[in-house]
Amino acid sequence: ESAAYGTQSAEAGFEDAVRQLTFTVKDAYFRVQLAQRRLALAEENRDRFARILEVNTIRFKKGYIAEVDLIRIRLQVVDFQSQVIQSIQEGNAARADLRVLLSLSASVETVLTTELEYRPVDPDIAALRRAAMESRPDIRVKRLTQSQRKAELKLAKAYRIPDITAGTGLAIQGSRGPDNQTQLGFSLGVPLPLFNRNQGGIAQAEVSVQMAEADLNKTLVQAENQVEIAYRNLVDSRRLVEAYRAGVLDDARSTLTIVERAYERGGATILDLLDAARTSRLIQQNYIETLFNYQRN
Repeated sequence: ESAAYGTQSAEAGFEDAVRQLTFTVKDAYFRVQLAQRRLALAEENRDRFARILEVNTIRFKKGYIAEVDLIRIRLQVVDFQSQVIQSIQEGNAARADLRVLLSLSASVETVLTTELEYRPVDPDIAALRRAAMESRPDIRVKRLTQSQRKAELKLAKAYRIPDITAGTGLAIQGSRGPDNQTQLGFSLGVPLPLFNRNQGGIAQAEVSVQMAEADLNKTLVQAENQVEIAYRNLVDSRRLVEAYRAGVLDDARSTLTIVERAYERGGATILDLLDAARTSRLIQQNYIETLFNYQRN
């Protein structure tokens, strides 16, 4: 019985390892998505200011703008180019991690079939708790281990009963014939457990049962809190994503476009343009990060 529980516990442990590996693969996949969105944003900002730099280079040669304004734009282009390179490196590292998890060589090109997009999710917290308590393999491991320890306690108590040994024997002396001396013997052995009734083994098994029970309770409490925290993080990150999508993203892009056009007509300074660009970039980067956290939660 103890061995059977041990086998089931090992199988549940394998299921839990697969569960954890699944989470790791998903996390690596989402990180590739995050890197792709960061790269797209950096390339968009770089291309926008590359066009601004090209136009203002002509304006500077004609004497319409000061050289310091041209230098500021040039520095901003370099900054965006640096972000492009950084995003490319992050994407390469994320893809490498994903290939390792999938046992793929470095020569294999990995192309994701989905983008980091918002998909509304509103799970039932009560159903999540029940699912965790009933089906999580790490909890099943602890329950099976507790059952195994109880079976070992029963075994330790069974050792208090001595094993009875019985035997028979036949002895024939001399050559064959009717006058042979023949002896037939029977033996029966019953040890008397006067002092050793496996008290130490029983005490050790009882402690193991208590430890297994405490470990199970600890895992149950941890699982319950993990579900609760994950649910709250999901709800909070969903609210934040929806707040960005309610108009903040569009406002940031529109503000940059308005300031850029005003700058072209002379109605805004280069500092106004750079400030609008930084604000727009920060808002969009924060949205991408929030979307990634929401997906993970």
